[in-house]
Amino acid sequence: MTIVDNDTHINEPMEAFEKFLEEPYASRRPIIIKDTFGLTRIVLEGRLYPEPRLKQAHSKKIEGTKMGGIHAGAADPNARLADLDLEGVDIQVIFGSLGLALSALTDKDFGVAMARACNNYYADFASVSPNRLKPLATLPLQDIPASIEEMKRATGELGFIGITVPPNVNGKNLDHPDFYPIYETAQSLNIPIGVHWGNGAYMQAAGIERFDTHFMTHIFGHPFEQMIALTSIICGGIVEMFPKLKFGFLEAGCGWLPYWMQRLHEHYERRTAEVPLMKREPVEYLLSGSCFITIEPDEVMLPAVIEELGDDIIMFGSDYPHTDSKFPNTVKFVKERPDISDRAKTKILTNGLKFLGITANGSN
Repeated sequence: MTIVDNDTHINEPMEAFEKFLEEPYASRRPIIIKDTFGLTRIVLEGRLYPEPRLKQAHSKKIEGTKMGGIHAGAADPNARLADLDLEGVDIQVIFGSLGLALSALTDKDFGVAMARACNNYYADFASVSPNRLKPLATLPLQDIPASIEEMKRATGELGFIGITVPPNVNGKNLDHPDFYPIYETAQSLNIPIGVHWGNGAYMQAAGIERFDTHFMTHIFGHPFEQMIALTSIICGGIVEMFPKLKFGFLEAGCGWLPYWMQRLHEHYERRTAEVPLMKREPVEYLLSGSCFITIEPDEVMLPAVIEELGDDIIMFGSDYPHTDSKFPNTVKFVKERPDISDRAKTKILTNGLKFLGITANGSN
């Protein structure tokens, strides 16, 4: 069994931007400072990351950038491989941290340069074991032509096997026609798209403007935005128009899925005329092979989701190296669950191969 972890992260070290951020933007690279509370933060485009409006405990355990990763493997690929062996993971899908938020940068040309720098760093990081470490390319979606160029460069020159997009781009949903060229290109390249939100990085999300703590915005941001993204992709006709494209909806668990599909079904029954790009029931699109959902390894709703929707679209994600990851016990939690079948365990731990479109040895 080849176990695939479909949701992990890198902490981009500031030294990476000294090396990879190209002129004329090198002088604008992100830097580390101490704020007036003594907390470590990143300065990028004159803004502090994490967002200073989000209150956090003044604790060395979660200080500043350490909130993005508490294990050495967050920035050390060799330490990461050791952690993969400890966890029992064969292949990791890797997302950035700052890289998740590039579409929120205000200067689109700078965003393009940052995307190139991030992707070059991710490729360098993964080069120690390219069959095990699989970063997804980040794109500057403020600039669609530049994003397409970067997608082609990342998959061609750098060898990436997919891309990541936020659940919305500055308030623009994923079914907006502006993004059709992204989907056309991804489908032609036969690469998957990982949909991933980022907390504290100036990315819009439903409800978070009403709260000022990481606790609350993290709770709302991930699941609400994935509900909206899934609805946009299915009801906005993206799966219908691009049937070979695969989307992964990440870091929101799966317990919400049966409820949400029932809600979509009820609206499709009564208001079909308002979604003219849909030709089938929402659940048919969900189960068509175009959509995959990551689980929380210990979430209690998992058996109900499997009973209602099966185990073909559910895949494993640990969120390593973040503080809410259960590392080094995430695989163990899945394997030792008494409430799901051995077949379901195997599917969950290996469905990432289908999502990524790779073989068991990590090759395309």
